[in-house]
Amino acid sequence: RRCRAEEPLFRLLVAEKAGPERNARFERDFKTLADVLIQELIKHDLGTQFPELRGHIHGEESNEFRDAEGGTVTIRVGATPADTVALLLAVLGPEQARAAELLAEAVHREVTPGDTELAAIEPGVSPGELGIWIDPIDSTNEFIGGREDVAAIDGVAPGGLSSALVLVGAFDRRSGVPVLGVINEPFFQRDPHTRRY
Repeated sequence: RRCRAEEPLFRLLVAEKAGPERNARFERDFKTLADVLIQELIKHDLGTQFPELRGHIHGEESNEFRDAEGGTVTIRVGATPADTVALLLAVLGPEQARAAELLAEAVHREVTPGDTELAAIEPGVSPGELGIWIDPIDSTNEFIGGREDVAAIDGVAPGGLSSALVLVGAFDRRSGVPVLGVINEPFFQRDPHTRRY
């Protein structure tokens, strides 16, 4: 949401996919720094909370971007906000210091899950038996376009910003059988007074 809210910043964050990471179904295929930051944040947080998942958390997006000199920068969550800022500056350039700070602040913000009902569920499977797959922004093109005027049909957004979802799936490492799926709708509802989602 932070990336989407800063339109000039957002335009700097879009990169077209090329080569093997490009989806052949689309004439043009994009990833955004928002995609990569969400993916790397989920990987970082899951790996911190469940160390046995490390090495088994995968995502749709390559976490590599080009820097100003044509080199490659691998985006990840740094140990500190300053480390993350340094990585972001390598992609965005030094003139975007404030933007990098805002993004790092969002990435390093402490989040406390408040769902006591969910916390009480015993999953019946060990994290050491699972693999994770992340699609950080499903409908990236809709996220980029940002249209908010697409009406829902039977409660489901057929397009526009509200159809951009964060998807996380857990699967049994041995069999590949899905165990759990999580769908987050970050742009589902907007407060008409504060204009915040």
